[in-house]
Amino acid sequence: MATTSELSDRFVDLFNNDRFEEAERDFAPNGYGEEIGMGRRFTPQEGTVNAGAWRQAFPDARGTITTKIVEGNRGAAEIVWRGTNRGALMGQPSTGKAVTVRAVVIIETDGNKMTRVSHYIDVAGMMAQLGVSGAR
Repeated sequence: MATTSELSDRFVDLFNNDRFEEAERDFAPNGYGEEIGMGRRFTPQEGTVNAGAWRQAFPDARGTITTKIVEGNRGAAEIVWRGTNRGALMGQPSTGKAVTVRAVVIIETDGNKMTRVSHYIDVAGMMAQLGVSGAR
């Protein structure tokens, strides 16, 4: 039985180690994920495809949890993602630029499995670092 804290760690660890499909088993029936800022909501299986697309865009991407707060069946983790854009992203060609992107993931569980995972990504900051937008 995984704790909310362990599920938060696994969220990052499974991505870092290209084990996307394993994350599907961490979801409860009817559990779902969403990327706030990207406007995406997805099933665990669609999340596997989504993680693969991020990996293609940033093949060397790695996340590090810098802060984690857990209260019962809910947890929040601040994550710093670092990687180099080597593949297409959101219809934009690769820039070859390295980025450092801050994010927060909120995980809600049923006590053992994830029922909702909301990943808040600083998309504007990422796009500015890539030179795709003018703000930063």
